[in-house]
Amino acid sequence: MVTKYVWPLATSALVVLFGVALLIWPFALHTNVGGWTHATTSDFWSGLGVIVVGLLMLLGWLDGLRQELIRAGVIEVRRREPVTAPAAPPPGGVPQYGAPSAANSDLDQLLRPLAETVLRDLSAQLAAKEGRGGGGPVA
Repeated sequence: MVTKYVWPLATSALVVLFGVALLIWPFALHTNVGGWTHATTSDFWSGLGVIVVGLLMLLGWLDGLRQELIRAGVIEVRRREPVTAPAAPPPGGVPQYGAPSAANSDLDQLLRPLAETVLRDLSAQLAAKEGRGGGGPVA
């Protein structure tokens, strides 16, 4: 069952390696004397094309192997459950997501000084802005 995928996968991997070799040969063998010659350009772009074709072959055969293993029951596919949106908040209030826990009250106590400091800073900046004429943005 799975052995029918061994040779195509091995061949696809060899095609990818041959494409990589085509990319490297002009530089490894120093045949590109004087910059990018026509031969260097030809080898480079041919190698890139061979790599793309080899990777597409490899991915296709791997997908076929995966589907075969799923059909045989060797691989179990887990289905994702759809994410549901939370319920709409009650009119005129903050949404309630259950009873407040001890961790939430601890977090509130930790963040309260930060919130008070930010409020004081913003109030001071607003008072300073109003004290100098409340000018709008300068163009």
